[in-house]
Amino acid sequence: MNKVMMPRRVLLVMSATMLVLMSSLCMAATEEFTVNGLKVILKKNPANDIIAANLYIRGGVLNLTPATAGIEPLLFDVSTKGTAKYPKETINAELARMSTQIFGNAGRDYSAINLLCVKPNFEKSWDIFADVILNPTLDPKEVEISREQILTNVRQRKDNPDVNLRLIGDALYFKNHPYALDPQGTEETVGKITVEQMRQYLKDNLVASKLLLVVVGNLDKAELQKKVEAAFGKLPAGNYKPQYPAMVKHTAADVSTQAQQLPTNYIIGYFPAPSLRDQDYYAMSMAMSILQQRVFEEVRTRRNLSYAPSAYLQNLFANCGNLYVTAVQPDTTIKVMLAEVKRLQSVPISAKELRDKITSFLTGYYLQNETNASQASFLARFELAGLGWRESEKFVENMKKLTPEQVRQVAQKYIKKIQFAVIGDPAKIEEKLFTSM
Repeated sequence: MNKVMMPRRVLLVMSATMLVLMSSLCMAATEEFTVNGLKVILKKNPANDIIAANLYIRGGVLNLTPATAGIEPLLFDVSTKGTAKYPKETINAELARMSTQIFGNAGRDYSAINLLCVKPNFEKSWDIFADVILNPTLDPKEVEISREQILTNVRQRKDNPDVNLRLIGDALYFKNHPYALDPQGTEETVGKITVEQMRQYLKDNLVASKLLLVVVGNLDKAELQKKVEAAFGKLPAGNYKPQYPAMVKHTAADVSTQAQQLPTNYIIGYFPAPSLRDQDYYAMSMAMSILQQRVFEEVRTRRNLSYAPSAYLQNLFANCGNLYVTAVQPDTTIKVMLAEVKRLQSVPISAKELRDKITSFLTGYYLQNETNASQASFLARFELAGLGWRESEKFVENMKKLTPEQVRQVAQKYIKKIQFAVIGDPAKIEEKLFTSM
């Protein structure tokens, strides 16, 4: 009896959870306004006292040169080490006292400076946030301290096989593409970035038309607008026009192996995928979700060939998908994974299985968007992709419209000419197998 009832109980819990999260998300009303060319999106969420404010800089790696790759992580880190109004000690003390977080993220398509605080501390937190962005001291001594910390992390990347695998795979797949520039930089570039370059970066990129501010929290529009006008109202308007890198194209499948004595072999495969801007995005998201489940069941659960096989999308503007696995028997494991790809491409998923999968997928979507910070990021993705934040409100509807044939077709269309990168034993890699798709 328990074996029969357990799945139903789990399903009821999942459904109840989804309803609660849906109600919470629906309570939040979203609106927009512009301050001197700076677009602001406000999602008012009265359900909690957390306020998330993200200032996005459009362009990502298109803002970089081979000499400035890594400038954003360095700049964002050192900007919190002192500003015109707040010395380092004051910032540290105030942020600790308020449990406020201010941090930056550098990505291939855009970068962001993020604020996370509670509403009673919003006014003071916002003032520090604005000064960190607009008036960082960039003290040379602090720059060197931040540089050494970042360089230590950069140097250690090759010590971790998983991180190193990603670096190798990225370099191979994105060769001659704008994404070939790593926004985190290299040891050489981070070591040479100057304070003058950081100041020039701020001058070039802190223009209203290049920025997007997304705020989620229990704030009124008039209250936020007043603060944005005071902080950013005097920025140059600029005339920035968004640019989107083209999808990567390879003429044939390939595999590149880096020999290294390890207990297992680390494998990652890249293939093109539709971005959020493309009509095929929703079907491809579902296809990869199905593939992830099937690969996990077949490779780990049934055959015990690997602990953590996966299939996923990267969600870039020039998007790609990945197959990943670590395996002692790489040929056997990849053969199983590619068989699951071919099954997805040739045999349509049943209507019932697709409905169940969509329900599970959307439960994950609601859980992932439970926090104000994640809701801000979700709105920003659609706006920065050029679709507008209102398009995000159609996400659930678009997923529910999917058909089995759409899922099969996108799997056929995109999962091919896979570019594999391997770290491990070359003797265990059968090139013909890895280049069969």
